[in-house]
Amino acid sequence: MWLIVALASLAVLFLLLLSIPLELALRLDVGSGTRFSLKLKWLFGLVSREMAKGKKKARPVKPEKQRKKKRIGARDFINIIRTRGLPGQLKILVTDVLGSLKIRRARADFKVGLDDPADTGLLMAVIGPSLILLPASTRRHILIQPSFEGAAILEGHAQAAVRLLPIRLVIPVLRFIFSLPTLRVIKKVVFPKWR
Repeated sequence: MWLIVALASLAVLFLLLLSIPLELALRLDVGSGTRFSLKLKWLFGLVSREMAKGKKKARPVKPEKQRKKKRIGARDFINIIRTRGLPGQLKILVTDVLGSLKIRRARADFKVGLDDPADTGLLMAVIGPSLILLPASTRRHILIQPSFEGAAILEGHAQAAVRLLPIRLVIPVLRFIFSLPTLRVIKKVVFPKWR
């Protein structure tokens, strides 16, 4: 009896922890050097972690290990993508995950140009209309300026704050993991690698 009560209490505690929102703050600076930072906050800021990536220092080369692990190669990746029904399941998963995100703040200011001004025009013809897919409140804070100077250029910055309730991801992730196409991928690719 006590075992059932303990397991039920752990399950309720786990669900409560998944109900606490997770906040993500992203920042990207592109120009003379590319810098990226991601800050995660959970438990209303009590638990936080910041990851930043910029110019790296040269690391010493480590000697290779004797035994190499089997990796998934290009042929395996093509087999995974060709699995019947998998692209549809991936689309559903991505749609559900993006639908569970709440964008609290998004700002971007970039200057973009390619070597040929005509190519820059074509690029802007693709980027411009795609901004209409964003919500109106977000769209007005995003500025992408073309540069027709004939030199490849990408500079600017972007920042966003996103809020996510992890419990809203449980059903989409479980639906994807236990779908027939995913089980086919596991049978076709993952099990042979473990042998």
